[in-house]
Amino acid sequence: MLAQPRPESQAQPMTTQQDTTQKNSAAVARRNVPILAGQGAFNMMAWSMASPSIVLAFLAISLDLPMFLAGLLVTIRHGAGTLADIFASDSIARLSRKKGAIICMDIAVAVCFLLVVVVTLQGDRTATIAAFVIAIFMIGVLEEIKAMLIVDFVSDNMDRRSRMQVSYVQKAIGGAGTIALVLLVHQLMQDAPALSRHSTVVILGVLCFVLSAVSMLAFRETAISAGAAPTPGDRKPWAPTGFLIRACDLFVEPWFRRFMVIRLSFVVVGLSVPFFALIAAEAHHSSAKGLTALIISSAAAVLVATPLWRVLNGFSLKLVMAVAALMVAVTGCALVALHYAGIDHDIHVHAVSLFLVTIAVTGLGGARSLYFMEVAPKEQRVAAKAVSTSLARIAIVAISAALAAVAHSAEVAWAIVFITLVSLLAALLSFWIIPVSATENAPQEAEPEPKTH
Repeated sequence: MLAQPRPESQAQPMTTQQDTTQKNSAAVARRNVPILAGQGAFNMMAWSMASPSIVLAFLAISLDLPMFLAGLLVTIRHGAGTLADIFASDSIARLSRKKGAIICMDIAVAVCFLLVVVVTLQGDRTATIAAFVIAIFMIGVLEEIKAMLIVDFVSDNMDRRSRMQVSYVQKAIGGAGTIALVLLVHQLMQDAPALSRHSTVVILGVLCFVLSAVSMLAFRETAISAGAAPTPGDRKPWAPTGFLIRACDLFVEPWFRRFMVIRLSFVVVGLSVPFFALIAAEAHHSSAKGLTALIISSAAAVLVATPLWRVLNGFSLKLVMAVAALMVAVTGCALVALHYAGIDHDIHVHAVSLFLVTIAVTGLGGARSLYFMEVAPKEQRVAAKAVSTSLARIAIVAISAALAAVAHSAEVAWAIVFITLVSLLAALLSFWIIPVSATENAPQEAEPEPKTH
């Protein structure tokens, strides 16, 4: 009678193979961390030096474009992002590999910013206005598509601790790199016209977008998203109809209702950066150091925000949200008081105010993203991101358009008064909405999860 083989002898080769696969996956994951950190650093430098909220506002006002148009850039950008949420989220969710799409988004955004610079330097007033509107619209669409791609891509390919490491490293390198490059441009172009200085900064941002795309080529995807491929016989609903169906399905979920209250509560707080930059651009757009001071201020704010919110995130996301909103409210009160007292002509006043609100908005955005990653199930992640962001953007479009009209017909300071009051209300509201258990890290967690991008 033949002896039966022991189960252990059959299981051993399979165990060895699984161990080898796990080791290879771990090695790839470790290799991906510095690659994604470098890519994110270039991306941050690009958005800092080609910022629609700061740099393009300075560029528009230095061209004597209407104040209403400069303020309306925020509205156009977020309106375009809403369309991307509605029409593109299904296609993004079905993508099995997202690296190539992310690379294409960076290149396309670089082309849009380059279009603005070329038309600004070569075109007439009508062509310049048209270029601003078209480019900002396209940037809004591409930016939101990339945001949806990044949320799913990073969540699938990196674990919690790696996401945290990448977030803080890319912010530190990106902030320091931005400060160094902008100071170099300032030293080399002190005597150049304002338009030339502002255009040069945007071109550097374009180059950083290209470097970000090139860096992503080295990243190796370790997971393939389980995108839901459409059945050939199924009839796909019209995009807005499908969007409404997804929204209704999501609002049945308690976690999504709670998140939406949080998201909408801080819509106005997020508008502090563009409108604080707008009042600074109005006063200092022709100054040789105006734009340099604001870019350095915003980049330095990210460097300070990184360790600050890292510590506070370890205690409670609710605390981060409340402190961030209070920072905007207090800074707005001080800036408005200095403005009406007639002592805000120094660029340093506006640089400090932008520094503080950038810290606040960075912490708020990071805490909100962390909260979303904690509570959103994988199968609802992309749809929930699209629905929540589009609803928030609808509110942003309406509010920013109204604030742009106020800035054009009266003063930008009145828009800041409104942002200040709503920020104070949002800080108070945050304590009533979010349960403590959902925002405090468990004792065994040494560090909080950061905003990934």
